[in-house]
Amino acid sequence: MFTGPGRASLVLLILGLAAGACTPSPANEVPPTIAKGSVADAATSARAPFVRVIGSVQDGGFPHAACRGVACRKAREESKQRYIASLALILPASGKLYLFDATPDIREQLDLLNDVRGKLPDGVDRSPVDGVFLSHAHMGHYLGLAFFGFEAVHTQELPLYSTPRMAAFVRENGPWSQLVGKSNVDVREVEPGARVELEDGVSVTLVPSPHREEYSDTVGFLIRGPHRTVLFVPDTDAWHSWAPPIEDWLERADVALLDGTFNSGAELPKRSVEEIGHPLVTDSLDRFEALIGAGREIAFIHMNHSNPILIEDSPEAEAVTGRGFSIAREGMEFDL
Repeated sequence: MFTGPGRASLVLLILGLAAGACTPSPANEVPPTIAKGSVADAATSARAPFVRVIGSVQDGGFPHAACRGVACRKAREESKQRYIASLALILPASGKLYLFDATPDIREQLDLLNDVRGKLPDGVDRSPVDGVFLSHAHMGHYLGLAFFGFEAVHTQELPLYSTPRMAAFVRENGPWSQLVGKSNVDVREVEPGARVELEDGVSVTLVPSPHREEYSDTVGFLIRGPHRTVLFVPDTDAWHSWAPPIEDWLERADVALLDGTFNSGAELPKRSVEEIGHPLVTDSLDRFEALIGAGREIAFIHMNHSNPILIEDSPEAEAVTGRGFSIAREGMEFDL
């Protein structure tokens, strides 16, 4: 079912630059979109399949809702907003576009994809994407579905891939059930561990991920392309909760985007990090360092506003990059 990983290489492209350019934008800065018909757009259409990070932080956003901490204040003052964790899968040959999770920031995130969305209409694009994969029913990962509904984009039969339990949550609870009733979405159940075949030689496997299951189970995604494979696990309990071990999935991937919500257990003095869940970045650095040495790429994603690795040049961020890991940001791309 799976092949071994190929040579891992991280492709950092800025939205708005032609393929092949690799000058990174300043940390936390959302890159500009590309005008249709530009040279960069033509270059994109000739590319192999790739994924693009369109959101990098935890469900509360950054700056976080109602947060007046130093990092949040600075992000507001310097207009260095980050969006809630999400990936886009772009298939240039077929012109298809898929989202992994539908976040509350989806309006802005769709704007980050204007360069790969084909010819844009003057009015509302009723088919901005070709499908959505949902990881679970925590607020940052599915609330954006509402924008596909009758009051906003009003899509028709948009494929919505999820586990059976997540599908039942959508069908049985408003306002999500209205999306089903008005045929805005076409819910497609996929068992954890099963694979969905897409266009252009790309497949997506739902990776069972232990996490709080108040409303649904949780999955990550193994996104396999013609040449490389990306593992996306934005939300999980500590790595020791995995059975089989997370390494079994990492061995199948060239690149991994992993839950980096908290750097340490001291970040939320009035809340229990253990109760909230999530592995600590410091633990992940120790656990996965050998994989970096073996040539795999690992980037942290889904950072909480309290996580100091969000701050460029902080000792904690330098500890991550100094050991060969990366910190996900909007505009980062990985070829498949």
